[in-house]
Amino acid sequence: MQVQTIDHAALLPLYLAAASAVLALFAGRFAKAAMMIGLTAAAIAAVWVGVGPDRAAFNVGEWHSYVADDPAMGAAALFAAVTVLVAGISGRQAGEYWFLLAASASGGIALAGSRDLISLIVALETLTVPLYVLVTKPGRDGAEAGVTFLISSITASATALMGAALLYSAAGTVHLGGLPAGLADADAGLTAAGVALLLGGLAFKLAAAPLHAWAPLVLERAPLPIATYLASASKLGGALAIVWLVHFGLTPGAGAFGDLLPPPEGFPSAPVAQRSAGIVLAALSVASIAVGNLAALAQRRTVPLLAWSGVAHAGYVLAPLAVITTADGREEAGAAASAALAYAVLFVLLEAGAFTALTAVRPGSGDFLASEEGRTPEADLKAGGPPVPDLKADAPVSGLTAGHRRTLAAPDRLGDGGRISELTGLWRTAPLPASLLLFSVIGLAGLPPALAGTFAKVAILEVLASSAVWLAVIVAAGAVVGLAYYLPLARTLLLGRPATLAGGRFAIAVAAIGLALLAASLAPQLVLEFTSVLQ
Repeated sequence: MQVQTIDHAALLPLYLAAASAVLALFAGRFAKAAMMIGLTAAAIAAVWVGVGPDRAAFNVGEWHSYVADDPAMGAAALFAAVTVLVAGISGRQAGEYWFLLAASASGGIALAGSRDLISLIVALETLTVPLYVLVTKPGRDGAEAGVTFLISSITASATALMGAALLYSAAGTVHLGGLPAGLADADAGLTAAGVALLLGGLAFKLAAAPLHAWAPLVLERAPLPIATYLASASKLGGALAIVWLVHFGLTPGAGAFGDLLPPPEGFPSAPVAQRSAGIVLAALSVASIAVGNLAALAQRRTVPLLAWSGVAHAGYVLAPLAVITTADGREEAGAAASAALAYAVLFVLLEAGAFTALTAVRPGSGDFLASEEGRTPEADLKAGGPPVPDLKADAPVSGLTAGHRRTLAAPDRLGDGGRISELTGLWRTAPLPASLLLFSVIGLAGLPPALAGTFAKVAILEVLASSAVWLAVIVAAGAVVGLAYYLPLARTLLLGRPATLAGGRFAIAVAAIGLALLAASLAPQLVLEFTSVLQ
């Protein structure tokens, strides 16, 4: 019997993340602090492991189930950092909330190093399952969001599992590094079906069309801090899963540590698995860019606009991966995977910035698990919204302000993203979150001075220009269409009569993600280096 080696240093970030979840479950009133300290330690450990030599654990022959290389540890640190950010804008919550959030982050950190189909899917489900509860806030809308996300996610997970089972039966191995050789002589129909089902199921996590319909509804009706997590960490998980599968599992020559090895003798220029993946990814990319951009044009509410634009950005992430069948040599295929991962990381940072700023200015977006019956005028004032008078059963409502009527008429909407028009003149009343939101929106549009978004689009266009010009044209056209809804949103923030919104909350979180975006814009080479899968 072969004993698999365990490198505890490689697993240290995962150990710390799991420990933070356990501490949060039993720490009572100190659960939030315990979780944030534990995940901060996990992020620091991931950086420490990443700057050292590449490590691996759970080997079977030359293949490993867990690899701690630079991109994996960079992604692990990003998972932990985004979760700490979400905790910082979540206000006061029950101890179970912090446990679920830390458990989800543990799944993301495990996913970052996963290199076989079993650990990949288990880690992705660990990332997703806690969100079934977290997206459900009190009220009818919250319940609808939770049920929608649950049903959609279970369906996508079953589809991905079926695809993984078919690939295992065709290749005889679950290790991503062993799939190319195993699939070389496998049945073409079985391989194509497995690739299509697995990529389709994983694309749900990224909210790529046609498996995107859950995202606008769930993001709009989930609590804003959890919407921030869904739009950033959860989508990063989907992007990582697809990039790892395509680069390590479907591209011949990708070694266990990401280095390029000579292809086995007799390998065709484009095996069935590679051709199937290219077709599926191209279709998903084009559909996502078209559907996301066209739907975003019609939005008048802030979160749905960001959600639909996120569908389009999922298409941009998938576009470089779609050229693996036409790339000349494995270096270009690896460059495509690196570009996709870099775009996903920068997109996650920009989305986290936009949702953090929105959470900071929207009334009632803090203690969203508190019951409506427990609300008081003082609590409403503290949350940043208009106080609701203590009405008797027969009291007239003529003296209520418009804000009071909206709150009483639609309590489930307390703490949502609101309409775009409500952000009018935000620059004057809340300059710090308005600056962050403006910077994030400009970055998502791919315009300077938010160079993080500019370099992200340049990275994928550079890959597409040499391999699939037609797809580069579609990506460029999608970016131009995006200006039609990003620029009016930016104009709304700067001009007009200011609306009355909160502006001084979560200043530390807003400043932290703002500094991260500024650093990514001033030194994008740092992001491009740690997202490179060619070591």
